[in-house]
Amino acid sequence: MRLEEGTEAVRLDRGRILEAAERIVGSEGVPALTMRRIGAELGVDPTAIYRHFRNKEALLTCLAERLFATEPELDATAPWQEQMRIGIRHAFERYRAHPDLGILLARQPDDLAPLVRIYEQTLDLLVHGAGLPLERAVVFNHLIENHVVGCGLFFAISDYRDPVLNDRDAMRRVYALLPAAEFPLASEAAPFMFPDPDEMFDRTTDLLIEAIERAASALTEESP
Repeated sequence: MRLEEGTEAVRLDRGRILEAAERIVGSEGVPALTMRRIGAELGVDPTAIYRHFRNKEALLTCLAERLFATEPELDATAPWQEQMRIGIRHAFERYRAHPDLGILLARQPDDLAPLVRIYEQTLDLLVHGAGLPLERAVVFNHLIENHVVGCGLFFAISDYRDPVLNDRDAMRRVYALLPAAEFPLASEAAPFMFPDPDEMFDRTTDLLIEAIERAASALTEESP
């Protein structure tokens, strides 16, 4: 345990350890996360941490679950489309907020409690909001998951934040200079390539929601 000013002992628990780990990972990345570093952050003997987590991998797994457990603020009276957009963006931002934990998040089992809650909430919007039958809702739920995790992992493992490595104008010029005889479409399409990743994420979200709306509308038209 840590001794604060005035020698008052403060209890060391899993919550405080995970909060410290999240701060370290957020500012310095996963490689900087060690029991010694957490001990220094909290002002405790690093060996005390092992009473709560058997090793660093166990701590990272709990940290991933902690990040999954965060939920967006949703207005239950808002249209299902708006609630879904907010939920999808919130899920995506978990990867952006902690890019070094992106792969760890993706490796968690599908029955992780926070993940099950996300499934339940999404299915509820699809069934009771959009009006899809459960079987169709499950399909769209997996499409949404692939959209979020796929884009989330891209942001987690790429150097998209580096303006030098991700100069979109420079990449467009590269494509524009391709020999037109060999790559007629790619060279002509150069001005429209490499759009803003955030814009493309939201556009794909909109396309998914439009597909859900069409599926629900088709079911209504088929009903006697």
